[in-house]
Amino acid sequence: MRQCPNCKTNNPDDARFCNYCGMRLPESKEETLYSDLDELEEAPKTEFSDQEIEEESEKVIDEAKKLFNPDEKEEKEVFLQEEKKEERKEERKEERKEDEDTDTEQEQLKKQLTIPENLDRMIEEVTRQELEQELHRKIKLKEGSGKEQSHLDETEGVSEPTLMIGEKTEEEADEPTRMFTGDIGDFIKKKREYEDVPEEDAYEEILQSWERKRKEKKIKREREGKDPSRIPKFIKEKHSWSDLTAKQKKAVKRIVAGAAVFAAFCIFESYYGRPEAVAERYCKAYVKEDWKKTGHLSDLPKNGYATQDEYATYMKKNAVTGVEDYQIKETKENRQIKIESGGKQRAFTVEYKTKTQGKNKETVVLQKQKRQRLLLFANWKVSSDKMIANDFNLYIPAGSTAWIDGTKLTKNDKIKDDSDGLDQYKISLFEGNHKIRIDVPWFKTYKSEFKASDKGSTTISKMKVSQSGKKKLDKKMKEILSSYIKAAKEEKSFSQISGLFEKNSKYEKENKEFYDDLKEQLSSKDGYKADQITTDNYEGKYVISGVTGVVRGTLSYDYKVTYQKEDVTVGDMNGTVDGSSQMSAEFVYKDGNYQLRTVNPGSIWYRESQ
Repeated sequence: MRQCPNCKTNNPDDARFCNYCGMRLPESKEETLYSDLDELEEAPKTEFSDQEIEEESEKVIDEAKKLFNPDEKEEKEVFLQEEKKEERKEERKEERKEDEDTDTEQEQLKKQLTIPENLDRMIEEVTRQELEQELHRKIKLKEGSGKEQSHLDETEGVSEPTLMIGEKTEEEADEPTRMFTGDIGDFIKKKREYEDVPEEDAYEEILQSWERKRKEKKIKREREGKDPSRIPKFIKEKHSWSDLTAKQKKAVKRIVAGAAVFAAFCIFESYYGRPEAVAERYCKAYVKEDWKKTGHLSDLPKNGYATQDEYATYMKKNAVTGVEDYQIKETKENRQIKIESGGKQRAFTVEYKTKTQGKNKETVVLQKQKRQRLLLFANWKVSSDKMIANDFNLYIPAGSTAWIDGTKLTKNDKIKDDSDGLDQYKISLFEGNHKIRIDVPWFKTYKSEFKASDKGSTTISKMKVSQSGKKKLDKKMKEILSSYIKAAKEEKSFSQISGLFEKNSKYEKENKEFYDDLKEQLSSKDGYKADQITTDNYEGKYVISGVTGVVRGTLSYDYKVTYQKEDVTVGDMNGTVDGSSQMSAEFVYKDGNYQLRTVNPGSIWYRESQ
């Protein structure tokens, strides 16, 4: 094992770099021996004389005699000598094995230390030692070791970043075969193909394969007449205007002309869209009474109710006419004031003269819009707050459809209200009078006018029922009255007729009291028993309440009751009572139909007064 002098990690004998920190290991004895093979000289031969040979042979014979006739002391000495001989034999065997291993290691090292002839051209400015060290370090980083960085920073061999292949040359700067500047995963994937090959040989093989591919691509591009360095010709050759072809000159002229036109357009739009320029155009159009142009320069609401036609009508009624001269001055104290909408505003004072009124002043406020013009330029509009009734509340009966000045109200402007009998709309209109049209189910079309003001409100009611609507409501009222009288005569509970009302009605207690009164009137007691009850001569009237929006109806009717009376002296007597009464009810429009909210069936009395 070879120990790294830097991190003290044990490495295989054939390793040239530390497997932990990447430090180059010092040369081993085998490498030193291999490098000095050529300098080795043959050992001198030793010759022995006959006398020396005889002396050595006598010593051997004496030792043999002692083995056959040993003393106790001599036996110990002989035993020790034999052990020493055995140890020497073992040592010689180990030395022979080491020599054989050394020979094989020397052969392997010789193969590993064989440097290809084209290695200096392959790595160009980078030395082989630095390249292998950098690759080894990056592999360790990829495997997730967190300690090699601190060791490498302390090691002299990696204190400076290693240059990659082609890093300083234009010829190889864009080649895909340059060394790793990003992910090391490709190299690790490639190295797995050489798991059974020594580490240094694997590096060399991978580098050589990359170099061969790079050269093949370079030769292919040269054969195709392309620049091997892949540098665009117009950058490499740096043509002058005279060297360009007619098509190239035409293309350059078009690009320059397009850029000039775009620049001029941007300059014009920036100047044309300035608040000062917008105020000037607005005043010119105002003097000429060009209300169409002034309308386009104003920030009218986008809800569709304040239309350009409505704007023109409003200006004809309220605008100052006969303006002869004007001057625009910016109001400094109002410059760039932040407002609630998140934009900015600019105020200008306009001094003007008229034929009838003389000199006057008017403030024109410009509002910066959130939406830019042409997606690039600021969009300034003249504020229309002075002429617009913002957040105007309109209340109309539930289920109805309305039009304001011919524009239909949309669901987007509808607001949920506590009163389910009325629909609330919040809209923005020009201040002043407006026409409204309302279509209500079962009622005649309503047409009228209302006056709009800033944050004001109005409620539309007093619709008249139509002929078909009256028939439908009369039918509902008759069915309710018939159900009430039948249930009360049979003395049923209120829960048995609660299905006539709207669900979850808050008027249940009140309705129950009216029903119990009718049941008391038609009950059989005090000797009276109602036999037959009939109603006729109906007359209904209906109106929409302006406060709640519900439909209130009354149904007048005549009734006839035939009854029996128990008399102690005479016996049972039959009688008939005629009378008239009035039923009242309220309906609310829900789920596309009118539902019953409250009802008072009236009074039906047939007993004689006591």
